[in-house]
Amino acid sequence: MAVTRYLGLWGRLLCALALTPLCTMVSIMTSTTQALESLDDSALSTVTGQAQGIRFTSEFDTSINAITYTDDDGYYRGDGNSRSDGNSRGDGNASQSAGSIRLSPIRIATPTNRPIVIDLSVATNDTGETGLVLVNKDMAIDLDIGKIEINGVSIGAYGQNNFKIGTENGGLASDEFRVELYGGGAAVASGPGDDIGGDSGMTFNISLPNSLAFDTYFEDPDGNGNNPGARLTSTVSFQSNSGKSGLELNNITLDIVDNGLRIGLPETNGGDINVYNARLGDAILNSVAYRNIDIKPGSYVLLKNARGQDDSAIEFDAVLSKRSAVDYVYIDGEVDVASGVVSDPDIYEGSASFVLLDDLSVSGARVNVDRERGLVVDFDPSQADAGVSAHVLVNDVKFRRSDRDIASTPTLGTFDAQINLTNNSYLQVEGH
Repeated sequence: MAVTRYLGLWGRLLCALALTPLCTMVSIMTSTTQALESLDDSALSTVTGQAQGIRFTSEFDTSINAITYTDDDGYYRGDGNSRSDGNSRGDGNASQSAGSIRLSPIRIATPTNRPIVIDLSVATNDTGETGLVLVNKDMAIDLDIGKIEINGVSIGAYGQNNFKIGTENGGLASDEFRVELYGGGAAVASGPGDDIGGDSGMTFNISLPNSLAFDTYFEDPDGNGNNPGARLTSTVSFQSNSGKSGLELNNITLDIVDNGLRIGLPETNGGDINVYNARLGDAILNSVAYRNIDIKPGSYVLLKNARGQDDSAIEFDAVLSKRSAVDYVYIDGEVDVASGVVSDPDIYEGSASFVLLDDLSVSGARVNVDRERGLVVDFDPSQADAGVSAHVLVNDVKFRRSDRDIASTPTLGTFDAQINLTNNSYLQVEGH
C-alpha cells in the first residue's frame, strides 16, 4: 500500500502544479485579503486526471549479427588429469581448446502494421501484495535464428512466428497475456545457509489464455548431396481440454543464494501445453499434448558456477516435487488448433498419466562445450551422488480411436518405475 500511496501522491502533485496558474488567477479575482489554504490529501483526491498506468505501443525490427557463448577452458571426459595451463583438475578429466555455440543472425520484429501494445500498472492483489502488472492483448513478435552452430558447424535454423490470441484464434476479445511481478522470492531454502525469502528476490505470475498459439520451425536449409534440406514445423497452443481458461504459471521465483541462482519452478493450475500438427513439408507427422499439468510447490532449478576456481562451465541441480503430474497424449494426425478437436475418426491416440511418487532429483549436472565432443551435458564424476533419480507411476495407459469414449476404453495396466542415471551418463550434441 505504501507504493500505491507514494505513486498516488506524485500524481496529485503533478496535477496541482498544472493547476497552479488557474488557482492564482482565481485568487486574484476574489478577495485579496483571503488567505490561500494549504491543499491536503483529501483536497487533492478530488482532482481528476490522476495517473492509472502507462501504455507502451511500438513496432520494431531488431537484428543482431551474432551471439556467441564460449566455454573458456573446454572440458571433456578423458584419460588425462591436467589442464593445458599445467593446473591439475584431479577428477580424471582433461582440458581441450575452448568450444563455442553461435547464433547468427538473429531477427526479432513485430509484423508489419501490427504494433505491440503493453499496459503497465501498479496494482495490489488479493493477498495485499503490491507489484507491477504487464498486460498484452497481442503477442505480435516474430523470432528468427538463421543458423545455430556448435564449434562452427550448423545444426539448423530456428524460429517462432504467427502469434495468435483472442478472436483470431477462437477466443474472446478480452483474452490477454498477463505478467505480474512482486518483490520477494522463495520462502523455503534449497540448501544450508541459503539466504532467501523475506524482501530479497523476485516472484512472477504468468497467465496464458486458451486462445494463445504460435508456430515454430526448425530447418536444415543446406542439406547435403541430393538432399535439399527439410523444414519441421508445429503449432504450440495453450487451448485446454481440461476445462481450464488457459495455463497459469504462479510463484516463479528468482533468488541469489550461496551456491548460485535459484529459479523456483511455477506452480500450475492444471492447464495444457499442446504441440499440434508437426509437419515435414506438407506431410503431418503427429500431434502431442501435455494435459492437466500439475507442478507442486518446492520445485526448482539451481544454476551454479563451475566447481573449480579456474574452471569455466554451467552446473546445475534441480528438484521436481513429488506428486507433480501430467497426462501425455500422442495423436496420430491433425488437430484443429483453436478447439483442440480431432475431427477424423481414423486418427488414433495413445495416452498415459505420469505421477512422481518421490521428488525427481538432478544433482551435479554440468554443461560444457569443447572442440572434442561439442555440447555435452554430463555429471560431475567426483560427486558420488551426481545423476538423476525418480520414482514414477504410469497409469491409465490407453490406445483408442479418436471418436471412442476414453472413459470406457480399457487400460493396459499400471507401471511403477524407479529410474536412476549415474554420473557416467552423458548427452553429446554436435553438428555434422
